[in-house]
Amino acid sequence: MTPPTTTVRAEDVRVGDRVLEASGDELTVTRIDAAFMGRPEMIAYVEDTPARWRKLPMMVGADVEIVRTTPA
Repeated sequence: MTPPTTTVRAEDVRVGDRVLEASGDELTVTRIDAAFMGRPEMIAYVEDTPARWRKLPMMVGADVEIVRTTPA
C-alpha cells in the first residue's frame, strides 16, 4: 500500500520529509541547501545517509509531492 502524499511548495519541505521524485524514487531529506549553485531561485534537497547520498535540485515555488513522517 502506497502511503498518502501531500503537495507542498518546494520551500515548505522540511528535514525528515520524503520527497517523491518524478521517477517514482523517494529521497529522505536530511539537509536543505538554499541558493543552490549560487542561484537564489533554487534549493536542493540532500539525502546523506550510510545507505546513499543524493541531491535533488528544485525551483523555489515549485509543487513537490511528499510523504511527511512528522506532524505539520
